[in-house]
Amino acid sequence: MFARTAAFVALTAAALALAPAANAGNANLSGCIQMAKQVSAALATAQPGTATDMARNQAQAGKNACLASSYTKGVAYYSKALQLLGKS
Repeated sequence: MFARTAAFVALTAAALALAPAANAGNANLSGCIQMAKQVSAALATAQPGTATDMARNQAQAGKNACLASSYTKGVAYYSKALQLLGKS
């Protein structure tokens, strides 16, 4: 899971470097990156169970949404993952 998150962060950092003109999108993309880090850290310490599985699904949906430039949806998915893990 950590390797995928690291790849996501690297990919989004590269996208930022290639698209500096999207100032409004940068803040939202930054939000996705920060939320991805928070969720990854929370999942790393979470006890296995149904809530953890559901949180992983929400995190994957968040990642997919952020990669599709649906930053608001991505952050919402990440927020739900944190909520499921009791970190919100």
